[in-house]
Amino acid sequence: MGGGLLSGIPYTPEQALLTMAMAGVLIVVAVALMRMKRLGTEKEYLYALLKGGVQIFLLALFLTYIFSSPYWYLLIWILLIGMVLVAGRTSAKRASGMPDAGSVTTPAILTGSVVVIVVLALSGAMPMSPQFIIPLSGMVFGNSMTICSLTSERFLREIRLGKDRVESALSLGIPSEIAMDEFGKQAIKAAIMPTIDRLKTLGIIFIPGAMTGLIMAGTDPLVAAEYQMIIYFMITGGGMITAALTIYLMRKKVFTKAEQLAEWV
Repeated sequence: MGGGLLSGIPYTPEQALLTMAMAGVLIVVAVALMRMKRLGTEKEYLYALLKGGVQIFLLALFLTYIFSSPYWYLLIWILLIGMVLVAGRTSAKRASGMPDAGSVTTPAILTGSVVVIVVLALSGAMPMSPQFIIPLSGMVFGNSMTICSLTSERFLREIRLGKDRVESALSLGIPSEIAMDEFGKQAIKAAIMPTIDRLKTLGIIFIPGAMTGLIMAGTDPLVAAEYQMIIYFMITGGGMITAALTIYLMRKKVFTKAEQLAEWV
């Protein structure tokens, strides 16, 4: 096997549909177990499957159109802008009570993601074709969104729990940047620890998604492993940029110009 991507799936879309229907026995098993345990989640589970299935097939149709379109570069710009806006809005919902949270989450996600995408493009790790740009950009924006959500949520919780400590520090003339420093560190640490834990277990507990996909597509396992590490460089680097910028931008929301805690905190 070489390093190029080959078709590792040995059947047509029609055959794949039949295979998917046969694998649907797992759905029956899952629903049966939910009923036996009286979890009451059967309807939600089936609805989630239906919604997710529709979304993934619509995405497949959209990607098929983009891959064959001579104007794919314009369509990708629209797609990337949509990713940024949706990610920023979704993450903003986790910053409970913070006014205009999107002005924090959107720039943080955008900055962390753009830096990663530029590095990938310049290094040649991301060839300038829609087959690579779209999935890699999706990974970048999705990871940055998750990191931003975890960081903002944890930071607000820490600030609110330690409100008396912060106000005491401010009353002593300590700058807000120093007063909130420990809370910011805790928030960033909480956001990136899941990624660090996954890194520690790479190749032992599970084979990561990108490596699995490349191997299934016929890529040499060594090349797949190298590319998987590129993905994790991307995830950790972009995540740290996003987390640090999230804390920096939130400070301006949490504290007033007079170096006091904002009323909404």
